[in-house]
Amino acid sequence: MPPTAPPSLPNYLAEGLPKQDDESLRDASEYIDKLLAAREERRQEPVTEDELPDETQLLENESGGAVYLEYRTCGDESCSCMSGGGEHGPYKYRAYRDGDTVRRKYLGKATGSDTD
Repeated sequence: MPPTAPPSLPNYLAEGLPKQDDESLRDASEYIDKLLAAREERRQEPVTEDELPDETQLLENESGGAVYLEYRTCGDESCSCMSGGGEHGPYKYRAYRDGDTVRRKYLGKATGSDTD
């Protein structure tokens, strides 16, 4: 009896893989290992400044991601930031790779030492 497929595996794979012969399964396993290695390699690449939002101040950039400061508008139409006044912030973010996608995580309002 084949093992139970993990719930995250799409049905077409969960149903199709058990039907494959040994050689096809070994080839698929080798291919998956190569895909995982390529993703890990890509994840280690630094995020480039071109991949960050405009008007940011880069604080650090390493394999774990780029830490930067950004000023933002709040979206409240009655706020002066929406009509050319000063934006809010700076706010601190980390941009990092998730496969081929650059994601960002809010790290909090920047302190005085962050802006020096």
